[in-house]
Amino acid sequence: MLALAGVLIALLSLAVALAGYRRTRLAAPSARLYHINNFGPGDAKEFLIATTVTNGTLGAVQVVTCEFEVKGLRGRHMVGGQSRRGPELPFKVEGHHSATWTVPVADVAELLKVYGKQNAKIRAVLALGSGRDVKGGWFGFDSDKWGAGSDKAKPAGTRSASPAKAKA
Repeated sequence: MLALAGVLIALLSLAVALAGYRRTRLAAPSARLYHINNFGPGDAKEFLIATTVTNGTLGAVQVVTCEFEVKGLRGRHMVGGQSRRGPELPFKVEGHHSATWTVPVADVAELLKVYGKQNAKIRAVLALGSGRDVKGGWFGFDSDKWGAGSDKAKPAGTRSASPAKAKA
């Protein structure tokens, strides 16, 4: 009877271990594209489009390329060139870690201008060393809103007062 209980406990622990292994194997790398403001020295502000890849697996994945896809256009486009910031590609992302690359908004606006688009939906497409592609969700890019690429500091006399200072 004691031996039967030992066998049942061993089988149960094996089933739990296999279920846990299977769950971690289902996690896959994911990509996200979003807009950020990079505040530089003084009042200078730079608008950036950031791509973050998150590796939810136990093992490492290698990111070979980081490109953009524009909805309605064929193909993928490399944006940023020398102005791209982030780890050098190809880059190995360890399990349960992430990496981020950024490009200036002006570079994305230039790409859309080439195709005569003012506003478009774009997404990040990352090619992995295994040959698989990781595609992010669609991001609405508005050239009117972010096309300038940077917001330079205004002279002190032309700045609008903050609402808190205006009430005082």
